[in-house]
Amino acid sequence: MSRRIIPGTRPTRIELLKIRKRIVVAGKGHELLQEKLDAMVMEFFRLRGERERLRQAMEEAFAAAYPPLLRAGMVMGERGLDIALGCAAPAREIGAGTRTVMGTAVPALRLPPPGTGEPGYPLAAHGADLDEGRRRCEEAVRAALRCAEAEGALVRLAEQIATTRRRTNALAYVLLPSLRDTAAYIEGYLEEMEREDLYRRKRTKAIRAEAEGA
Repeated sequence: MSRRIIPGTRPTRIELLKIRKRIVVAGKGHELLQEKLDAMVMEFFRLRGERERLRQAMEEAFAAAYPPLLRAGMVMGERGLDIALGCAAPAREIGAGTRTVMGTAVPALRLPPPGTGEPGYPLAAHGADLDEGRRRCEEAVRAALRCAEAEGALVRLAEQIATTRRRTNALAYVLLPSLRDTAAYIEGYLEEMEREDLYRRKRTKAIRAEAEGA
């Protein structure tokens, strides 16, 4: 495998010290990024499970809303049911913002408390079936909104995971190997210079000894 030497590196002891410090810093940075990546992956799977739970709750709520609405329609007629549902209370305000998950801003919804607000029709006149169907539909809509919120968080978290993984891999497979190869190159160069210097000193000493003995 070819060595990856940082271009323009001067093979000096000062440069070697700088490279060794960079190796320590890059190593710590890699550890921190890897820990963050592992935590984000765990949170991603937790959110995915939450999304599936919400999706199931939404489907169950819609399924539960159908029978009472069907019974109400049989009593009131299709037109009467449409009129009653059209008289339902106005939609309550839903706030949109962001929250932070593992340092990543993800979409967040502010929903009104469940069960707040009164229907726009008299319960006595329309019966419990219509009210139950309306309540079940509201539960389904809330679950659908929370499901969409979780989906948005998953998308943003997946993007951040990909970015963090690229940075982690860049440190592990590009920067750190090049720093280590560069440090090894400087160490080898300095060792070779020391050997040559030692050889010259020994050779000079031998020549002087020969000259003094002549």
